[in-house]
Amino acid sequence: MAAGCGSRANDAQVAEALGGGGGVIGGRTVVGSNNPGGVQGPSGGDVAGPVASDGGSGPVGTTPDGVPVGNGPQTPGEGPATTLPATGNGGATDVGVTATDIRIANVAIQTGPVPGLFSGAAFGVDAFLAYINSTGGIYGRQLKLAQLDDQFDCSKNKSKTDEYRNKAFAFVGSFSLYDNCGDDVFRAHPEVPDIHVGLSQQAQTNPNNFSPQPIRSGASSGPFQYFKSQSPSAVKSCGSLIGDVESAKASWVGIKSAAVQSGYKFTYERLYAATETDFTADIVQMKTNGVTCLVLAAADSKTMGRIMKTAASQNFKPALTILGASGYDGQTIPLATKAAAEGAYIYLPTAMYLGEDSGTVPEVALLLNWLKRTHPSARPDLFTVYGWTSARLFVDALRKAGPQAKRATLIDQLRKIDLFDSNGLLAPAGPASKRPPTCYVIGQIHNGQFQRKDTPAAKYRCDGTYLFAR
Repeated sequence: MAAGCGSRANDAQVAEALGGGGGVIGGRTVVGSNNPGGVQGPSGGDVAGPVASDGGSGPVGTTPDGVPVGNGPQTPGEGPATTLPATGNGGATDVGVTATDIRIANVAIQTGPVPGLFSGAAFGVDAFLAYINSTGGIYGRQLKLAQLDDQFDCSKNKSKTDEYRNKAFAFVGSFSLYDNCGDDVFRAHPEVPDIHVGLSQQAQTNPNNFSPQPIRSGASSGPFQYFKSQSPSAVKSCGSLIGDVESAKASWVGIKSAAVQSGYKFTYERLYAATETDFTADIVQMKTNGVTCLVLAAADSKTMGRIMKTAASQNFKPALTILGASGYDGQTIPLATKAAAEGAYIYLPTAMYLGEDSGTVPEVALLLNWLKRTHPSARPDLFTVYGWTSARLFVDALRKAGPQAKRATLIDQLRKIDLFDSNGLLAPAGPASKRPPTCYVIGQIHNGQFQRKDTPAAKYRCDGTYLFAR
C-alpha cells in the first residue's frame, strides 16, 4: 500500500485501504461467534495533551478463525495505578522524558497538494492525550504532542522522523502516504517505538511498528457472505469503480480477491482519475452488462455519492449496492441524494463513530467529546479514530511499563498486547502479531441516515475468516 512519489489521493480513498473487518472484546458480546453469552495543537508545535485503561472481563470465546474475544481488561480505571509513586518516577529516564512530562511525535500529511489530508490522525492523538492529562497523566507526567506535517513529501517525512527520534520518546498515530520513508529511520533505529496504522508494507512489517488495527492484503469474508445471503443471484454480476491511486488500487486487490473467493463475479471494472466527476458512461455500460451488484469499496465518498446519483438518473438500481468504509461519511448521502442512496449497505471495521453509536459505545462518546473540546471545527473520520486508538494502545503499554518510562520496556509491553479493540471502538485485532480484524459492523442507509443492520448495538458480527489476497 505504499504510494509512489507524486501520487494523488484524498482522505476517503486511503481510508478504504484500511477497512477490513470488525470485533468486540473487553466483556462485550459478539454476533456470530462462539462467545458463550458475554456481558453485554498547531502543526509542528508542541501541544500539551490528555488514561483510562480498559477493563471489564467477559467470557472467553473465539471467532471462526480462532481469534479470542471477550477476555481483555479494557475499561477506564483498570490496570496499574498511574499516580506518582512515593519513590518517584525516575525523572529523565529516556529520550523525551522528564520528571513532569513525556513528549511524543506524530507525523501526518496536513498541508501540500491535498490540505488536511490526514489532519484527523493528529487530532485524534491530541484529543486522547488531552483526556489522559485531564485525569492526571501517567505516573506524575503529562503527555505532550509534537504535531509534525510532512507536507505530502517523502524527504520531509524521513527528515522529521529522523529529527524527532532524538527528541520524542515515541511516535504515535502518524499517518502518511510516505510512512515508508520514515520507516527507513525506524529500521535503522529499532529502539524507537512506532505506534500507528501503517499504510506501506514496509511500515506494516517493521518489528517495532505496532498498529491498533493491522492491515494485510485481503479482507474478511464475513461482509461478503452477509451481502450474498441478502441477494444470492445479484453477486453473479458485479461492477466496481476504483480510484486510480496506489492505495485504492492496492486495497482493491485484497477486497476483490476476498469477494471472488466468496462467490462474487465481476463483469465491469474501471479505474477513475481523481478529477473525474461524470460517471454516466460507466452506469450505461453496467446496465448493458447486466450488473446487479455495485461494489464501491475502493473509491472516495464523493465519488460514491456521484455514482449513486448518476445511477438513479439513469434508472439503474442494482439489487445490491455495497459501500466500503470510506462511504461512511457525512457527505456521501447529500451528494447521492436521499432517494438514490436509499438501501445502500456499508461494512465497517469500527463502531459507528460519526455519532450513531455514541449512546451505546462509551468510547465513541468519549472520542467525540474530547475531539470537540480540542478541535471544535474538526469532523471525525477514520484517521481520527486511528489516531485516538493508537494513543490508547500507547498509553496502555506505557502504564504497564511502570513509572520509569523507558523505550525498551514500552516496546516489551507492546509485544505483549495481542488483543485490542479500544473499548469496542475497533474490531478486535492483534497488534503484537500484526493480525488484522475479521469482525465487522453492517450498516444500511435508510431515510437519509446511516443505521446498523443485523448487528446489535455495541456489538460486532464475527462470522467470517480473513481471506488473504490470491
